[in-house]
Amino acid sequence: MAVTKQKAKNQGMMLLREDIENKSFRKVYLLFGEEDYLVQQYKHDLIRAVVDSEDAMNLNIHRSENLDWGQIQDEILSMPFFADRRMVVLEDTKLFMSRNVGKGSGQAAEDREADDAEEPASPDGEDASAGTEGPDEQDLSAMIAAFLPKIPDTTVVLFVEQPDEKKAGGRKGKVSVDKRGKLYRAVSKEGLAAEFEQQDMQSLTRWVAGRLTAEKIRITSGAMERFLQMTGSDMSHIETETEKLVSYAGEGGVIHLSDVEAITSEILEGKVFRMIDLIARHDRIQALNLYYDLLQLREPPRMILSLLMKQFDRMMLAKEVLSSGGGIPQIMSELKLADWQARQLVGQAKYYTPQQIRNLTEECVRMQQLVQSGRMEERLAAEILILKSSC
Repeated sequence: MAVTKQKAKNQGMMLLREDIENKSFRKVYLLFGEEDYLVQQYKHDLIRAVVDSEDAMNLNIHRSENLDWGQIQDEILSMPFFADRRMVVLEDTKLFMSRNVGKGSGQAAEDREADDAEEPASPDGEDASAGTEGPDEQDLSAMIAAFLPKIPDTTVVLFVEQPDEKKAGGRKGKVSVDKRGKLYRAVSKEGLAAEFEQQDMQSLTRWVAGRLTAEKIRITSGAMERFLQMTGSDMSHIETETEKLVSYAGEGGVIHLSDVEAITSEILEGKVFRMIDLIARHDRIQALNLYYDLLQLREPPRMILSLLMKQFDRMMLAKEVLSSGGGIPQIMSELKLADWQARQLVGQAKYYTPQQIRNLTEECVRMQQLVQSGRMEERLAAEILILKSSC
């Protein structure tokens, strides 16, 4: 089941790769998702496949929320200049964001979209209801959606949207692409909407191993685990740190754990994970020392609190899986973890009873509420939580 879900999530990326390799292009593409590294990579690959990136006559790129739709229509409808195709790229338009959805009003939004679909459109693809002073963003989204079928076969239109905003602890903020929206549905019908999600640790492991193998560099399993623990799942950061490993080891070299720890820049989540290891083993002195080191590095205590709560949530799920007869594979599947991550999580969880983990999760929430209300300083809240969880 997990494999099937992963294939479904990667389907857009696989179809896009096939289009690029076969040079068989659709009228319109939308690239978006949490993994901006892959979005940008495939954006450049698609542009290079369709047109010469130096061909200013057949490549138009717009990076703005304020679009001159009249000019863009002219560019889309123009014939390519001494080439097979022309390409129009629209980046970070914000036109795919939901603007008519209030809290808990998902069905109402769909009802309004259905009403919008019944509005008459003018022959050139513009809504008949558009005012003379120019459309607002919602009207423009509808106009573009109505226009997409009119894109000539000699033009490829590419939308690229920024990743969703993130709040403390990795929670979602504003969603950059609303899949219920009229424009998203129009792109999916006339072309391809490809979502690039954060890659799981197995995929990242293969990616890093492939890069090192290309340089004839070997890495021990322990070093690979530590490397990904230190870098996290952001592919841009992983690429930077992998290049450092390549330069350090040289062709034919071998990378050991000590090499990784000597040259790799560790992200906050990796440091907090180490701190939780110390907390779980009731080594409060070393845990506090690591916490103070994080403060010296100007890491925000509020983010540390959020990551602690996230890890206790994971421990609770791991406990539930194990108590119901499941094992490491199920934990890996449900939490999208690599084998070594799931094993480390189980190793941390074994030091607590389910009730203790539940109490610590509730304590995280209470501390966050105290901080948000201004009744406790962030630094003190994190210190108290470290002391309570390492008892």
